[in-house]
Amino acid sequence: MIRHRQKLLIAALGIAALVVAGDRLGWKSVFTGPLDRQYQSKQRLDKMLQARQAELSQARAAVKQLDLWQRRSLPSDRQVARSLYQAWLLGLVGQVGLGNHSVDAGEPRNRGGYYLISFTVQGRGTLEQLTEFLHQFYSAGHLHQIQSLVITPAGRNDMLDLSFTIEALALAGADRKDRLTSEKSTRLACASLKDYEVIAQRNLFGTTGPVDPTDHTFLTGINYVNGEPEAWFTLRMADDLEQALLKLRMGSSLWIGQFSGTVVRIDEDDVVLEADGERWLLGIGESLAQAYALPPDY
Repeated sequence: MIRHRQKLLIAALGIAALVVAGDRLGWKSVFTGPLDRQYQSKQRLDKMLQARQAELSQARAAVKQLDLWQRRSLPSDRQVARSLYQAWLLGLVGQVGLGNHSVDAGEPRNRGGYYLISFTVQGRGTLEQLTEFLHQFYSAGHLHQIQSLVITPAGRNDMLDLSFTIEALALAGADRKDRLTSEKSTRLACASLKDYEVIAQRNLFGTTGPVDPTDHTFLTGINYVNGEPEAWFTLRMADDLEQALLKLRMGSSLWIGQFSGTVVRIDEDDVVLEADGERWLLGIGESLAQAYALPPDY
């Protein structure tokens, strides 16, 4: 019995020594290697599957986006698209009420699969009319965008000279050939024009208080006509160009806003005005509001 136990103990020790020696000799890799390789292969396949799923998701999104673009595109016939969209812009300008307006269309340019058409819109209107124009433009579902907008204050009455550069696209795969889309855009944060009336109320291009015409009346030149000197005043707030330039000689009256005076002297570079018993010196390039009060004994 004792010998039998000894044999079993010796056998167990031998097996343990064999296992230890096997680990040192790399036998473990013989058994675990295929399993590790299979696991690594599975990880690679999982990453490839995730990449393919991401590509498929992007492709589906692209197809959905393309379908939306085709519904919003101008008609596939580029000349029809050019004509119809120009007419739409003219209608929008008329609806808003811009004055002295014009809408010009460029030739369609081939961009491979679609045509790009440029339009130029010019007109004069108030900030309120500009706000309405932009609201109507961005509410429409056309495949278009405003590339540039130039706003220039134009004299009195808060009028603005407006110049738009607009681009629109006509896709070859558009779902229409002879009419514009009826799709509506959802790009605006608020659908109602009333939500944007606060823009016009801010009077971004106006003054913070009442306008003083003397601030906008300048002595712009002194010229001699038939040997007599004339003081030329430019009224920058005048709506009529014929009224924007005053040519006054000595003794002529000048009435601008609250100022009422007489030209009493004209020199080479300045004039002297008299108002309410006081005399004022005004140099070329200065506004009427910048006139210098002369001493009483001058």
